Amino acid sequence: MQILFEDQDILVINKPSGLSSESGTARHPSAEKAALELYSKKVLGDGGGMSMKVSPYLRAVHRLDRASSGVLVLAKSKAMLTELMKQFERREVEKTYQALVEKAPSAESGTLTHWLKRDETGKLALVFDRAVPDAQPCESEYKLLEMRDEQALLEIRPRTGRFHQIRAQLAHIGCPIVGDVLYGGKFWREHEIKLHAQRLAFKHPRTEAPMVIEAPWE
Repeated sequence: MQILFEDQDILVINKPSGLSSESGTARHPSAEKAALELYSKKVLGDGGGMSMKVSPYLRAVHRLDRASSGVLVLAKSKAMLTELMKQFERREVEKTYQALVEKAPSAESGTLTHWLKRDETGKLALVFDRAVPDAQPCESEYKLLEMRDEQALLEIRPRTGRFHQIRAQLAHIGCPIVGDVLYGGKFWREHEIKLHAQRLAFKHPRTEAPMVIEAPWE
């Protein structure tokens, strides 16, 4: 796991595919737990090897799908967590993703505007071209970066933050993400899809200084 930035208030990592963002009841590993273990070892090392009575506070501020990778911000205190979560809620955070899709969209750039709601299981996003009951509007800007044979590398900037928004919208226009079998993509690797949170822009929760964090992608 790569640390992209760290200070007394936050820790920013490049989350690998296959890890959920938050620790929970699921048995699969989480980035939050892995980052906490890494951070705890660092603190113990700085303390001369003395054992710790209380684990350091480290909580994921936002979520990335387990199958995706990229920039993930974790807060080192409840106060910093609250401040950062407010920025996400107010849509003040700028998110930039990259996705490798099965084929290029009909236009090289554009804005996808749909309505989205979860299915009865809560595990799949249903996308509609018009407003329907219980559905929420969602928008994503995209542009074509390059072609890789028949596959296309896209840059995507979601304007809203709905469940599986990018994955579902791209599949809806006939361009599923490589590896995303849930939405019609071809299998690539277990618990991995070609979706990467490449850049995150926000204000530091304490100083309000502008932060732009980028995560390299293979």
